[in-house]
Amino acid sequence: MRLELVLYLATLALHAAFVGYVVAGSTYVLVRRDALADQVRDRLPFMLGAGITAGVAPLLFLQLLHQKRFYTANLLLGPRWMAVVPALIVGFYALYLAKKLARRWPLAVALVCFLFVAYSWSELHELMMADSQWRAFYAAGDRVFVAATIAPRLAVLVPAMATGFATIAVWSASADDRRRLAALAVLSRLVSLGGAVWLRAAGFSVSGPALAWLVVLAAAVAVELAGWVWLRQCPAGAGITVVTAAGAGALVAAVVVREAPRFAVLEPARPLGEGWLAFALAFVLGAAAIGWIVRTAAGTRDSR
Repeated sequence: MRLELVLYLATLALHAAFVGYVVAGSTYVLVRRDALADQVRDRLPFMLGAGITAGVAPLLFLQLLHQKRFYTANLLLGPRWMAVVPALIVGFYALYLAKKLARRWPLAVALVCFLFVAYSWSELHELMMADSQWRAFYAAGDRVFVAATIAPRLAVLVPAMATGFATIAVWSASADDRRRLAALAVLSRLVSLGGAVWLRAAGFSVSGPALAWLVVLAAAVAVELAGWVWLRQCPAGAGITVVTAAGAGALVAAVVVREAPRFAVLEPARPLGEGWLAFALAFVLGAAAIGWIVRTAAGTRDSR
């Protein structure tokens, strides 16, 4: 497998973990009033910032792997696609308002913005693959692309975000909150599985080597569900480790399965050049800078 594809899948999984926490966490705080909701509300601006930052790498790799399709879809959607930028800005500041004011309405605004962005990415994904429709779409002057698989994609994605949120939040939750999060995770995963059945009926399919990742995904989800049931019965047990490990495996496998239909239309591989040396150097320096910032921030907090 090509190095840039591996990096794209890995960074996309990391981005999905942060984004899932933000979307599902905003929903949780919107409907709940408890200690965990207060904790999540305080973390949401940071998690969104981390999600946006983590999204830079997969976006760049996506452009590298699908240059023609990505840029064509961008141009066809035009201002409709660029609307994701102000939506993210509004959502970002709405989370700060929710934290500052301890009110619910900014969370509702943020949630609408984030769901709009999720829909827009699903729309762009489908348009990238619909090259046979590009001419007619452009000739008609359309700005909204309609596909039968967009809704089921969201039916898989959004509930899976709730499971990912529960996996992260459970580590700092009380025993009662862990039981509640376990129930949320199981219910969300079952809804997501229903969305997967709908997506398959809408025409999504996986073949070739990606089938092995589909098996890995199914196994990881089965272990994860068992872990959540165990955690609900014994909140202080080792179930939290099981659901985290299985959830991480399911996330990586799901990202591979999601991208599998696009493997056949990747841009041709190019020889490694000096650009990869610059990338490796920037990666090492960036990781070192982030580590220093985290260490400095932690030391400042401990000294207070």
